[in-house]
Amino acid sequence: MAIYLIRHGETPGNRDRIVQLPATPLSERGLDQAERLAERLSGHPVRRILASDLARADMTAQALSRRLDLPVQPEPLLQERNFGDLRGTPYAQLEEDLFGPAFAPPGGETWEDFHERVDLAWAKIQHAAQGLEGHLAVVTHGLVLHSLVGRHLAGPG
Repeated sequence: MAIYLIRHGETPGNRDRIVQLPATPLSERGLDQAERLAERLSGHPVRRILASDLARADMTAQALSRRLDLPVQPEPLLQERNFGDLRGTPYAQLEEDLFGPAFAPPGGETWEDFHERVDLAWAKIQHAAQGLEGHLAVVTHGLVLHSLVGRHLAGPG
């Protein structure tokens, strides 16, 4: 059994360097990336798909769903960090570093709140993988993956 941790495909916000909005869909390139991923994973025994319920992750997961004939189980805990009032803002217009360790976006999640949520998501991922006769695909976002790797998957240092 393996857990495939997958970042969603490209969006116009990624391409144009804009803080993502929840409803941002995949770009044409992102749709192609999702289809190529689905084709690649079709040769693996994936038995379950968990995905963030934000549009870009769901669209990526739906490509897997169609190819693998599996339902997508939406999991809000897998959402990207909530940047609150800054969503929709081009990076070039930001006055602070979104990724700075002390940065708390107005109307959004602090790093502490975000990591606590990702910790809960990791517990759900582990539970979903228990006893699974095959692999688990988890479709989420870049900062979620960064948190998972840094807090749960990185070996001793």
